[in-house]
Amino acid sequence: MAVFRVQKTQNYTIMSNHHLRNKALSLKAKGLLSLMLSLPEDWDYTTRGLASICKEGVDGIRATVRELENAGYIIRRRVRDKNGQMRGMEYTVLEQPQPPKQGPEEATPKCAQPKQAEPKREKSVQENPAQLNTKKINKEETNNVSNPIRAAGQRADYRALLLKNIEYPILAQNNPMDTMRLDELVELMLDVVCSKRAAIRIAGENMPAEVVKSRFLKLNAEHIQYVLDCLKDNPPRIRNIKQYLLAALYNAPLTIENYYAAQ
Repeated sequence: MAVFRVQKTQNYTIMSNHHLRNKALSLKAKGLLSLMLSLPEDWDYTTRGLASICKEGVDGIRATVRELENAGYIIRRRVRDKNGQMRGMEYTVLEQPQPPKQGPEEATPKCAQPKQAEPKREKSVQENPAQLNTKKINKEETNNVSNPIRAAGQRADYRALLLKNIEYPILAQNNPMDTMRLDELVELMLDVVCSKRAAIRIAGENMPAEVVKSRFLKLNAEHIQYVLDCLKDNPPRIRNIKQYLLAALYNAPLTIENYYAAQ
């Protein structure tokens, strides 16, 4: 029978055994949580920072952090500055898990209803800026064609809304090598939201334009990061990049969890 002998040194960490005894956690999750508990409080607790001292890459770290978050060992909270603008994410690492709260703050981010998100040149329903008043837009199609200034103003309003929804400055900071791709995604989303077509083609199927626009206006930073990660993983297999991006953006809320869980 094999015998395992544990040799301890003076450089050690004292932590709870709870996560180590939790059979519901994977070995990756147990190892990552142990590593995080052993690091000093002022350490760079980011996915890239953790990946720099681990064999796994950023995607693997992100998937494991998500597992720990679902298990209650990590609590995530959006942080705002004194002006109410999004400043990033704050993670609290726990030795004892806490049950997830009902209706988490992330499910209905405040940035989905910014004041400047209400297009001033349209009488859209203000209670839900993510829903487009398609009847009003269709009614003003001829006016927009004859008045390019009004159309340009509407596009600027929606650009401001999209940039705020996806927390563009934070995404650009976290993806310095992919800012061009990020800008392309923003422009593609903007083209869809401002489109006058009755239907938009997604994954070979014509979808009602108002449905696609509504979903695009609900995308957040995590969805865009997911699409950027997909582009890194699958560049050789992409033939029609525009259709791929449209499908990836549209399906992001439905496929993001399974994508990172499979890492």
